Amino acid sequence: MLYIRADGNTEIGMGHVMRCLAVAEAAADRDSLHPPVFITADAGCRALIEDRGFRVIVLDTDYRDMMGELPRLAAVLCAEQAADGIVLLVDSYQVSCAYYLELKKMGRHSLRVACFEDMGDAYPVDLLINYNIYAPDLAQKYRDAGMENSRLLLGARYMPLRKAFQEPAGYAVRSKVTDVMITTGGSDPCFAAGAFAEALRSDGAIAGQGICLHLVSGPFNQYADELKHRYQDDKVQDCSGGQMSIVIHENVKDMRSLLLKSDVVISATGSTIYEVSTIGVPMIVFYFAENQRQGAEALERLTDIVNAGCFAKDEAEVTARMTAALRRCIADRTYRALLHRQEKELIDAKGAGRIAERLSKLAVK
Repeated sequence: MLYIRADGNTEIGMGHVMRCLAVAEAAADRDSLHPPVFITADAGCRALIEDRGFRVIVLDTDYRDMMGELPRLAAVLCAEQAADGIVLLVDSYQVSCAYYLELKKMGRHSLRVACFEDMGDAYPVDLLINYNIYAPDLAQKYRDAGMENSRLLLGARYMPLRKAFQEPAGYAVRSKVTDVMITTGGSDPCFAAGAFAEALRSDGAIAGQGICLHLVSGPFNQYADELKHRYQDDKVQDCSGGQMSIVIHENVKDMRSLLLKSDVVISATGSTIYEVSTIGVPMIVFYFAENQRQGAEALERLTDIVNAGCFAKDEAEVTARMTAALRRCIADRTYRALLHRQEKELIDAKGAGRIAERLSKLAVK
């Protein structure tokens, strides 16, 4: 039986929950009689998870204090004891080696522990998953910390994409840029969407192209009301007059369709960049925090995608780089076609199934 310990809120966004949902869906496809169960610190992301068909157990704890939650987590796992053993997949940046050692004690031989990891830190777990494109570069670091290859799943072939992104997209690079998406992830801690929108509206070379700017407002976007206050009246159906229009998208249920409509995507580095890559929409990236930096730098190293940098550290410089990159995309279809090809080569969209298969093997050991 698979249990998933993950959180999502305004501070940490929805990346942890979204990638875990992809694994949960793949695991449920393998065993429909025993679908995975989510365990969260609070009820902040409960509705989103339940909307995808999974049961949620709320610990009523502080997501930042993982050690403090252990007594309640132990009680939950004891009450939920499964006949074939329990596999617990943990996805949190708040964990420590001590946390995992305590988990091993509470479960004795019946509990197997897996984790998602992004930074190159080894943990005493049965399976460590780092699906990022830079993960193979960390293999020796994990091995030096005592982790055998058999306990490591590294690289983009393990990227857990949602079902919607596992099918061929049939996307084609169009001759003219008419639709540009800006997505900041589940939240927008620095209001990058507002800064980018203002910069693009004031840039004559971009604003005069008749582009429709699509702003995706995530479920934990604390600036959602401000976005609507600024741009709600900008929504128009026809941009052919040469004026930029802005459309705000909230509670997006079908991100795939929105991406298929886009000619360029400006995205914070997170799970979205892999979804964009499977379709092949030309992309410009930026990031907010250190845990996103390696992904942005790897994309810059492996492709011709522009990494505009850390918005939290230098808003003006990142905005300027993003604007210049979009100008190039608008002016150069050949460049957009190159990005399309490079992105499509990054991943094969089968990662969630591969992870689910390995987790199921842990359960019967």
